[in-house]
Amino acid sequence: MAVSYGPDPSLSQVVLLLLGEKQSGKSSAGNTILGKPVFDKKTTRSYKESGTTFGIQVTVVDTPGWLSHSTTPDVVSRELCRGLTLCHPEPHAILLVLPTTSTFGPEEWKAMEAQLRLLRVHTPIWQRAMVLFTHGDNLGDLPVQEYIRRQGRTLHWLLERCGYRYQVMSSQSRASEAQVTELFVKIQKMMKTNERPKYIQDRMYTQLRRDVSIKEDRRWQGRQEEIEMTVMHNVHDGRMGQREQMAPQWLYMPRGPVGFKPALGLILLGRRKSGKSSAGNMILDRGVFQVDKKTTICSVSHGEVSGRPVTVVDTPGWSLFGLANPKQVRTEISRSLSLCPVRGKVSFVLAVPVGSFREKDRRAVEMYLSILGNDVWRTTVVLFTYGEELRGRTVEKHIEQSGEPLQWLLDRCGHRHQVLDTNTADETQVSQLLEMVEQL
Repeated sequence: MAVSYGPDPSLSQVVLLLLGEKQSGKSSAGNTILGKPVFDKKTTRSYKESGTTFGIQVTVVDTPGWLSHSTTPDVVSRELCRGLTLCHPEPHAILLVLPTTSTFGPEEWKAMEAQLRLLRVHTPIWQRAMVLFTHGDNLGDLPVQEYIRRQGRTLHWLLERCGYRYQVMSSQSRASEAQVTELFVKIQKMMKTNERPKYIQDRMYTQLRRDVSIKEDRRWQGRQEEIEMTVMHNVHDGRMGQREQMAPQWLYMPRGPVGFKPALGLILLGRRKSGKSSAGNMILDRGVFQVDKKTTICSVSHGEVSGRPVTVVDTPGWSLFGLANPKQVRTEISRSLSLCPVRGKVSFVLAVPVGSFREKDRRAVEMYLSILGNDVWRTTVVLFTYGEELRGRTVEKHIEQSGEPLQWLLDRCGHRHQVLDTNTADETQVSQLLEMVEQL
């Protein structure tokens, strides 16, 4: 490809993993990237091909597509996992292929998330993910930003998870040549970011969320100023103070007029076996978090609850008996904020099982929550799980009988607490919790 600009010459090798639903245009995209027709359009098995683009050794792994409106066969899921192994040692970029000829809504996200959950066990997904919009010709004269705006909240949320990295790909040879160039430039920036220590990436992302939130709050307070909307590309460039005007304002979920229910981000914290995952399932009213397996990395899901958009992040639990890796738990807790929506109210829900809460429990809570800063207590709610263990007692009586460690915890949290009994169908438990969070 003869181009006047492109990736830095120092980029010598790139491994790309193509993921998407059936007939999304993955195989055609792979052919365009490699500049030759190597992938068949009816992909039934994961397949690897290599070539040279811009002088870069490029390996592309094409995978079978999942199904959005019916159950995806197990053989497809197995092939996706096998496709990941073909990206030895690991993919530099994971291209989530979305055709512009269809809508990306809750059903499409649910199907995608189910497959990504399988892969997330073996490799980080979101810091390497980029949305690749195929069938770009379908847009005509419509700017891709306007197309995204019209798609709605689910696509906006996916783009946020991907750090607002996206690229359009058309079938026209002249257009696709420039688009492939742009794609590789963006991939290279992402690779440079991922070379930085993880704690620096998390810190930059969290600071960016706070900056955007403060500016949006000022805008809704009526200040007539041009709000500089920022994107995760700032993180790629490593600039905390400088902002690129690359993301349009609509990508952030505003608070809106009086009566509008803001997006809520709930981060579940607690020791192992505290009932965090079950609480997350009860909040979202569906079984999205695994309760029969040990949570080792953060897991996130979202939905609409009582008319509110809600994102729930389940974190690994700490252990008082050495059954969890303390360093991994701290790392996952520190990155939990980066998994919440930029435009939303984020609160921490500390799961405390009804039963004994001793001094060593208190010390563990203090140590692990301190990772999130001194302000964490102002936005934390204690959730008493296994509420059935109260056995007719009021929660106030339980608190009174539990001793100083629990009293200390409730003092730090402003005595905000809610009981959750997963054995009952009482929906007011969840609605009361969300109302409490909204008032923080």
